[in-house]
Amino acid sequence: MNLGHVARLLSGFVLFFTLPLAIPLGVSVSEGSQTATTVPFAGSMAVGLTIAALLWFAGRKSRKDFFRKEGLAMVGLAWFLAAAIAAMPFVWSGAIPSVVDAYFEAVSGLTTTGATVLGGSNAKVESLPQSVLLWRAMLQWMGGMGIILVFVILLPGVGVTGSRLLSTEQVGLSDKTVRPRMAGQARRLFTLYIGLTSIAVGCYWVAGLPVFDAVCHSLTTLATGGFSTNSLSIGGYENLAVELVAVVFMFIGGCNFLLILGVLARGGRASSSTLVQRTEFRVYLGLTVLVTLGVTLSLWFSGQTLTGQAPHDYTSFGRCLRDAVFQTVSLLTGTGYCNANYQQWPAIALLLVFMCMLIGGCTGSTAGGFKVLRVVICAKLASHALRSFVRPRMVEKLKVAEDVIPDRVVSAVLGLMVLWIGLIAAGTLVLGMDPRLDLVSAFTASVSMMGCIGPAFGQVSPVAEGVVGSVDLGPHGGYGDLYPGAKMFMSLQMVLGRLEILAPLALLTPKFWKD
Repeated sequence: MNLGHVARLLSGFVLFFTLPLAIPLGVSVSEGSQTATTVPFAGSMAVGLTIAALLWFAGRKSRKDFFRKEGLAMVGLAWFLAAAIAAMPFVWSGAIPSVVDAYFEAVSGLTTTGATVLGGSNAKVESLPQSVLLWRAMLQWMGGMGIILVFVILLPGVGVTGSRLLSTEQVGLSDKTVRPRMAGQARRLFTLYIGLTSIAVGCYWVAGLPVFDAVCHSLTTLATGGFSTNSLSIGGYENLAVELVAVVFMFIGGCNFLLILGVLARGGRASSSTLVQRTEFRVYLGLTVLVTLGVTLSLWFSGQTLTGQAPHDYTSFGRCLRDAVFQTVSLLTGTGYCNANYQQWPAIALLLVFMCMLIGGCTGSTAGGFKVLRVVICAKLASHALRSFVRPRMVEKLKVAEDVIPDRVVSAVLGLMVLWIGLIAAGTLVLGMDPRLDLVSAFTASVSMMGCIGPAFGQVSPVAEGVVGSVDLGPHGGYGDLYPGAKMFMSLQMVLGRLEILAPLALLTPKFWKD
């Protein structure tokens, strides 16, 4: 293991996550009376720059050898280290005094999960200074496609191609369909990401959001992160136009960015190199439409009226369709925005949106979940196994579109699925030790962390009726009141889910660090 070279590369990652602190620092200075955040942001920058300098100094004389093991080490360690730096402004500004809570919030931001500790015993979102709110949104933007900038600018300078490291973050179908292959492609992806974010800012502003809210929500929508400047999320604005903008850009965030880039480059013409991506997109679109229809009908037939701060009358088909479209896209892409408290929905609607949480968006997107393409591969494998059972002598290759699925890819997808299920079960066990959570809350929270979604399920009962269910992890709740140990385990789950389990999990094996 060439630890010196890993340290040198990590210094660049630290620098990448430290320099953006200058933006909320400038906002803090402009806030005037809320200068309590100025020193924390400046201090965090100083610490980040110091760490970057020390890492570079430690690896300045290292040899240039760089293999897969070093790539895995750097990818895994970078996220944990970046979260530690990102958490410092939260603690030092007093916005989130607890170190564990601040680290959880930072990990949630960088992994684009959107789970928050704010509310409950912590401060409400609306009470935070604009500089802190902007930093939360920036974390999700950088944790989305913004990380590509590191692979474009930093790695070529030290003789490492971006594709070598990006290949450790995904288990997909093949290099040509889900992995960037060159720095030029990565630059185009990042340019696309910036362009779409800028368009989203304008759309949110035209729809009626103030400029600051439009910027923050644009950063977190395209990243499918879900951090909002409103404790009631997008639903707090009660603005149909804003919700439509959010739906459009959440859906785009859940698409394969390589497919979008390829379609734009070819003027919408078909290409054999994107057949698999197009197949995945069609499944993604069809799933969105079918689930939306099912949820809409379920709400309409129930004919109930949600109570709370924003009552929703589901005797109106338009209201049913509005909420169904928004929540389906939000949970399928792992964004986690809400425009209704779906915990009060009928059981069928809850089952449908929970299925969305498990599946997630497309490969090569900023979305979470198991990914649509992997679900397609598993479905193809199940169908193949059934046909082979009926006709044992049948010889047939597994295909997605016209691409034959290699055995190694099938093994990788199945292995990832087993790890996914195992880690969800482990998370359910850990969270289930909290007597305030029922089984549904513990299980869906574990799924939410692994899928980088944010909110979970679980009805909240008054404390007088018993201990179980007294912590709300739903769309209008938060994770701040959970025990510190549970939040640290959930932080690990978020990183594992975001980096597709294998890279960070490898760091936990002692054999990995042996030469």
